[in-house]
Amino acid sequence: MKRFVFLALAAFLWTMLAMAQNTDHKSGRCGDDVEWSFDGRTLILTNSASGKAFLNNMNDYDLNKNQAPWVKQKLDIRRVIVGKGIGRIGACAFANCENLNSVEFQDTYLREIGWGAFLNCKNLFNFSIPVNIKRIETIAFANCRSLRSVKIPVLARVEDQAFLSCVNLNLIEIGNNALLGKAVFATEVEENGKKMHKPYTGEIRSLPANINTDNCLEYGLSRESVAICLKSSSQLLGNNDYQSIVDKNIPESDLMRNDTYALIIGNEHYRFVSDVPFAKNDATVFAEYCKKTLGIPAENLHLCEDATKHMILEQEIEDWLRNGISQRNSKKLIVYYAGHGVPDIQAGNKAYLLPTDVFGTKPTHGIALDDFYSLLGGLGFERVTVFIDACFSGVNRDNEGLSIERAVEVEAQDSQPKTGNMIVFTAAHGNETAQSYQEEGHGLFTYYLLKELQESHGMVSYGRLASELEKNVSNVAPTLEMRKHQTPKIFTSFPTDVWKKCSF
Repeated sequence: MKRFVFLALAAFLWTMLAMAQNTDHKSGRCGDDVEWSFDGRTLILTNSASGKAFLNNMNDYDLNKNQAPWVKQKLDIRRVIVGKGIGRIGACAFANCENLNSVEFQDTYLREIGWGAFLNCKNLFNFSIPVNIKRIETIAFANCRSLRSVKIPVLARVEDQAFLSCVNLNLIEIGNNALLGKAVFATEVEENGKKMHKPYTGEIRSLPANINTDNCLEYGLSRESVAICLKSSSQLLGNNDYQSIVDKNIPESDLMRNDTYALIIGNEHYRFVSDVPFAKNDATVFAEYCKKTLGIPAENLHLCEDATKHMILEQEIEDWLRNGISQRNSKKLIVYYAGHGVPDIQAGNKAYLLPTDVFGTKPTHGIALDDFYSLLGGLGFERVTVFIDACFSGVNRDNEGLSIERAVEVEAQDSQPKTGNMIVFTAAHGNETAQSYQEEGHGLFTYYLLKELQESHGMVSYGRLASELEKNVSNVAPTLEMRKHQTPKIFTSFPTDVWKKCSF
């Protein structure tokens, strides 16, 4: 009898548990071709229309009668995944979802974020605005108290009070052609019974040309922060006293290499990890050498700064290099990358490039170096030359840890190009750190790369270039502030007697 009661009780508890689990799984529609599903923690938005070309929008909602279904059902949403082909996040879609902390995008083709879409999401801290955003509506992120940084894309229109009272913001970047409404970054306060707007006083990295210290209060930005930003920009553009010798007197060639293309990436400012000192300067000056010294036409060169994963893989490699260039007259490709690299310590320290919108603790969300080489090698160029001023030890140019909490160096895997048309120059290998050369305002590896181009006027064999890089970088590295060894390395499938005779 006791055994029967026990079995009956166990069956009842199992049934109740199954019912409880089933109540966590919800689904429905939130647009003509947009579906949603919820598993008890994560809400996923899916474009149900056939074909990748279709962009479909969520429904718009409000705070009272027409609430979003997950808000009406009081689902405890912690994470949102926006699937491919979603063009708009509806008004008030996630308003008052207080436990929501992360929004991730499976592509970056989102165009609009509706009125109050994330209003009062006080725990939202992980949100990278997709690069193709065209419109962020009024109070879209108002009272998102956990947001720490905001990067506004270059062509976005940001409406009034879009980031009102995001009190913990400490870093803002605004694209050159972005348009701002009133009090976008202000904080609402009450003084003497009256509500007032207090301007943002944190760091500003970049601003549109139309914003200055006379009109910045209109946008919710303090005069002090704007003045510092403008002064910093002015110094970077016009103060030659701080330029390195390799930044001046760049040799000019009469050659025109119409059959050569260059993709140059400088990732300096990161959203979730520390910055890479001088990476933008590295990329900018290398681009000047490509144009002036190597004779690569300006239209054959793309300079990509602070690149996201989408910008690297889709805009540059797929849209430009694979689909936008006629391969009939394209013999050579030069690719330069300065930025973070990280190891995946869960997978034998496999090496990954880290785009600016990826966490250092999630290396697999970045770009595997093996995959990067395979993509470049498969583009149809006769020869691809790659320069990587990054390391994959988990430690950055400032001796800080990226993929782990402490600055512990790990032995990263050496990634070998698998195609027979590639020569790779890397700044360091194994557990070494790619250091910065602070006195010259460059990465150490890039400084000596530029120096050799300057002294040789670009007429240097790859064998000599490799020898000079190894000699100079390895000699100087132990004398720098970090006191570490650094040895550049070459990876290629060409025979030694072949690649050493190659040149730009």
